[in-house]
Amino acid sequence: MVERYVFQFSSSAYLEKLSGKKACNLDELLKLIESCTLSSIFYHTFSALRKLREVHVPYTNDFAVWISRNLHEEALAEKLGAINLTEYNTIEKLKTRIVEIIKELRDWNPPAFEKRADEPFYLYDVTRIIYLTDKFAYNLKSFQEVLDSISIDSLYFHFIESRLYNQLHADDISTWIEKSLGLNKLAQSIRNIDINVYTLNEIRAKIAHLIHEHLNKTNTKTIE
Repeated sequence: MVERYVFQFSSSAYLEKLSGKKACNLDELLKLIESCTLSSIFYHTFSALRKLREVHVPYTNDFAVWISRNLHEEALAEKLGAINLTEYNTIEKLKTRIVEIIKELRDWNPPAFEKRADEPFYLYDVTRIIYLTDKFAYNLKSFQEVLDSISIDSLYFHFIESRLYNQLHADDISTWIEKSLGLNKLAQSIRNIDINVYTLNEIRAKIAHLIHEHLNKTNTKTIE
Protein backbone atom coordinates (compact mmCIF):
# COMPACT_ATOMS: atom_id res chain seq x y z
CA MET A 1 0.00 0.00 0.00
CA VAL A 2 1.29 3.45 -0.95
CA GLU A 3 1.59 5.89 1.95
CA ARG A 4 0.98 9.36 0.53
CA TYR A 5 2.73 12.37 2.00
CA VAL A 6 3.29 15.96 0.99
CA PHE A 7 6.62 16.92 -0.59
CA GLN A 8 7.95 20.11 0.99
CA PHE A 9 10.88 21.58 -0.90
CA SER A 10 14.05 22.36 0.98
CA SER A 11 17.13 24.26 -0.10
CA SER A 12 20.71 24.74 1.05
CA ALA A 13 23.25 27.50 1.35
CA TYR A 14 26.99 27.44 1.94
CA LEU A 15 29.60 29.52 3.67
CA GLU A 16 32.93 28.57 2.14
CA LYS A 17 36.31 29.46 3.58
CA LEU A 18 39.98 28.69 3.01
CA SER A 19 41.34 26.22 5.53
CA GLY A 20 44.85 27.68 5.41
CA LYS A 21 46.21 24.36 4.12
CA LYS A 22 47.64 23.60 0.71
CA ALA A 23 49.43 20.90 -1.27
CA CYS A 24 52.18 21.25 -3.86
CA ASN A 25 52.53 17.59 -4.84
CA LEU A 26 50.61 14.34 -4.67
CA ASP A 27 52.15 13.25 -1.39
CA GLU A 28 50.99 16.47 0.26
CA LEU A 29 47.56 16.19 -1.36
CA LEU A 30 47.14 12.65 -0.05
CA LYS A 31 48.01 13.76 3.49
CA LEU A 32 45.56 16.68 3.18
CA ILE A 33 42.73 14.40 2.10
CA GLU A 34 43.46 11.83 4.81
CA SER A 35 43.46 14.45 7.59
CA CYS A 36 40.91 17.03 6.44
CA THR A 37 37.31 17.39 7.62
CA LEU A 38 34.46 15.63 5.86
CA SER A 39 33.01 19.04 5.02
CA SER A 40 36.18 19.77 3.01
CA ILE A 41 35.69 16.56 1.06
CA PHE A 42 32.06 17.55 0.46
CA TYR A 43 33.13 20.97 -0.81
CA HIS A 44 35.68 19.62 -3.28
CA THR A 45 33.37 16.85 -4.59
CA PHE A 46 29.59 17.26 -4.29
CA SER A 47 29.71 21.04 -4.10
CA ALA A 48 32.35 21.28 -6.84
CA LEU A 49 30.28 19.06 -9.12
CA ARG A 50 27.65 21.75 -9.39
CA LYS A 51 30.15 24.37 -10.58
CA LEU A 52 32.04 22.00 -12.86
CA ARG A 53 28.88 20.84 -14.65
CA GLU A 54 27.82 24.43 -15.32
CA VAL A 55 31.09 25.14 -17.18
CA HIS A 56 31.22 21.66 -18.75
CA VAL A 57 34.55 20.65 -17.21
CA PRO A 58 35.01 16.89 -17.84
CA TYR A 59 35.66 16.04 -14.19
CA THR A 60 33.46 15.53 -11.13
CA ASN A 61 35.71 16.99 -8.43
CA ASP A 62 38.36 19.61 -7.68
CA PHE A 63 41.06 17.02 -7.00
CA ALA A 64 40.88 15.66 -10.54
CA VAL A 65 40.88 19.18 -12.03
CA TRP A 66 43.97 20.22 -10.06
CA ILE A 67 45.88 17.02 -10.85
CA SER A 68 45.15 17.43 -14.56
CA ARG A 69 45.93 21.12 -14.80
CA ASN A 70 48.89 21.41 -12.42
CA LEU A 71 50.54 17.99 -12.30
CA HIS A 72 49.52 16.79 -15.78
CA GLU A 73 48.92 13.28 -14.45
CA GLU A 74 46.02 12.55 -16.75
CA ALA A 75 45.60 8.88 -15.85
CA LEU A 76 45.04 9.73 -12.17
CA ALA A 77 42.86 12.72 -13.01
CA GLU A 78 40.65 10.58 -15.23
CA LYS A 79 40.34 7.86 -12.58
CA LEU A 80 39.34 10.37 -9.91
CA GLY A 81 37.10 12.14 -12.40
CA ALA A 82 35.34 8.88 -13.16
CA ILE A 83 34.08 8.56 -9.58
CA ASN A 84 30.29 8.42 -9.74
CA LEU A 85 29.03 10.46 -6.80
CA THR A 86 25.60 8.81 -6.97
CA GLU A 87 27.24 5.62 -5.70
CA TYR A 88 28.14 7.25 -2.38
CA ASN A 89 25.63 8.09 0.35
CA THR A 90 28.24 9.05 2.95
CA ILE A 91 31.28 11.30 2.66
CA GLU A 92 33.33 8.79 4.66
CA LYS A 93 32.98 6.17 1.91
CA LEU A 94 33.80 8.71 -0.79
CA LYS A 95 36.87 9.91 1.09
CA THR A 96 38.10 6.34 1.48
CA ARG A 97 37.74 5.72 -2.26
CA ILE A 98 39.64 8.88 -3.20
CA VAL A 99 42.51 7.91 -0.88
CA GLU A 100 42.57 4.38 -2.37
CA ILE A 101 42.83 5.67 -5.93
CA ILE A 102 45.72 8.03 -5.12
CA LYS A 103 47.58 5.31 -3.19
CA GLU A 104 47.19 2.94 -6.13
CA LEU A 105 49.13 5.41 -8.28
CA ARG A 106 51.87 5.65 -5.66
CA ASP A 107 52.29 1.86 -5.81
CA TRP A 108 52.89 1.68 -9.57
CA ASN A 109 54.23 5.17 -10.34
CA PRO A 110 56.22 6.58 -7.38
CA PRO A 111 57.94 9.33 -9.45
CA ALA A 112 54.56 11.01 -9.93
CA PHE A 113 54.57 11.80 -6.20
CA GLU A 114 57.81 13.75 -6.54
CA LYS A 115 56.49 16.04 -9.27
CA ARG A 116 55.88 19.63 -8.10
CA ALA A 117 52.64 21.29 -9.17
CA ASP A 118 52.49 24.41 -11.32
CA GLU A 119 50.11 25.94 -8.76
CA PRO A 120 49.26 24.72 -5.22
CA PHE A 121 46.00 23.02 -4.31
CA TYR A 122 44.23 25.16 -1.72
CA LEU A 123 41.98 23.25 0.66
CA TYR A 124 38.58 24.78 1.39
CA ASP A 125 36.09 24.03 4.11
CA VAL A 126 32.39 24.78 4.08
CA THR A 127 29.50 25.27 6.48
CA ARG A 128 26.20 23.96 5.09
CA ILE A 129 22.81 25.40 6.00
CA ILE A 130 19.73 23.39 5.03
CA TYR A 131 16.29 24.99 5.35
CA LEU A 132 12.66 24.42 4.39
CA THR A 133 11.00 26.58 1.73
CA ASP A 134 7.35 27.59 1.37
CA LYS A 135 6.83 25.40 -1.70
CA PHE A 136 4.87 22.13 -1.56
CA ALA A 137 3.72 19.37 -3.91
CA TYR A 138 0.68 17.20 -3.13
CA ASN A 139 0.58 15.10 -6.30
CA LEU A 140 2.42 14.79 -9.59
CA LYS A 141 0.52 17.64 -11.21
CA SER A 142 1.31 20.09 -8.41
CA PHE A 143 4.95 18.91 -8.45
CA GLN A 144 5.11 19.69 -12.17
CA GLU A 145 3.70 23.17 -11.54
CA VAL A 146 6.17 23.97 -8.75
CA LEU A 147 9.26 22.51 -10.46
CA ASP A 148 9.80 25.52 -12.72
CA SER A 149 9.66 27.97 -9.81
CA ILE A 150 12.05 26.35 -7.34
CA SER A 151 15.58 27.70 -7.15
CA ILE A 152 18.60 25.95 -8.58
CA ASP A 153 19.79 25.57 -4.97
CA SER A 154 16.62 23.68 -4.11
CA LEU A 155 16.90 21.43 -7.13
CA TYR A 156 20.55 20.74 -6.31
CA PHE A 157 19.63 19.80 -2.75
CA HIS A 158 16.86 17.38 -3.69
CA PHE A 159 18.51 15.76 -6.71
CA ILE A 160 22.13 15.59 -5.56
CA GLU A 161 22.88 16.64 -1.99
CA SER A 162 19.96 14.80 -0.36
CA ARG A 163 21.64 11.49 -1.16
CA LEU A 164 24.05 12.35 1.66
CA TYR A 165 21.55 14.15 3.89
CA ASN A 166 19.25 11.10 3.96
CA GLN A 167 22.02 8.54 3.35
CA LEU A 168 20.14 7.06 0.42
CA HIS A 169 21.37 5.88 -2.98
CA ALA A 170 18.60 7.83 -4.69
CA ASP A 171 17.45 11.42 -4.95
CA ASP A 172 14.52 12.86 -2.97
CA ILE A 173 12.38 13.47 -6.03
CA SER A 174 12.34 9.94 -7.43
CA THR A 175 12.03 8.52 -3.91
CA TRP A 176 8.90 10.58 -3.25
CA ILE A 177 7.37 9.72 -6.62
CA GLU A 178 8.00 6.04 -5.96
CA LYS A 179 7.02 5.79 -2.29
CA SER A 180 4.24 8.37 -2.08
CA LEU A 181 2.70 8.16 -5.55
CA GLY A 182 3.52 4.55 -6.39
CA LEU A 183 4.88 5.50 -9.82
CA ASN A 184 7.86 3.16 -9.92
CA LYS A 185 8.61 3.39 -13.64
CA LEU A 186 8.59 7.19 -13.64
CA ALA A 187 10.71 7.24 -10.49
CA GLN A 188 13.31 4.98 -12.10
CA SER A 189 13.44 7.12 -15.25
CA ILE A 190 14.15 10.21 -13.14
CA ARG A 191 16.69 8.31 -11.06
CA ASN A 192 18.55 7.35 -14.24
CA ILE A 193 19.29 10.99 -15.16
CA ASP A 194 23.10 11.24 -15.04
CA ILE A 195 24.30 14.04 -12.75
CA ASN A 196 27.79 13.64 -14.21
CA VAL A 197 26.63 14.70 -17.66
CA TYR A 198 23.92 17.35 -17.33
CA THR A 199 23.76 20.82 -15.82
CA LEU A 200 21.12 21.50 -13.18
CA ASN A 201 18.95 23.37 -15.65
CA GLU A 202 19.17 20.42 -18.04
CA ILE A 203 18.25 18.07 -15.19
CA ARG A 204 15.25 20.25 -14.38
CA ALA A 205 14.16 20.13 -18.02
CA LYS A 206 14.55 16.35 -18.19
CA ILE A 207 12.52 15.80 -15.02
CA ALA A 208 9.81 18.13 -16.32
CA HIS A 209 9.74 16.28 -19.65
CA LEU A 210 9.41 12.86 -18.00
CA ILE A 211 6.58 14.07 -15.78
CA HIS A 212 4.85 15.74 -18.72
CA GLU A 213 5.06 12.52 -20.75
CA HIS A 214 3.63 10.48 -17.87
CA LEU A 215 0.72 12.87 -17.29
CA ASN A 216 -0.08 12.94 -21.00
CA LYS A 217 -0.18 9.14 -21.16
CA THR A 218 -2.38 9.02 -18.07
CA ASN A 219 -4.79 11.60 -19.53
CA THR A 220 -4.96 9.73 -22.84
CA LYS A 221 -5.84 6.46 -21.09
CA THR A 222 -8.52 8.25 -19.06
CA ILE A 223 -10.16 9.65 -22.21
CA GLU A 224 -10.10 6.26 -23.93
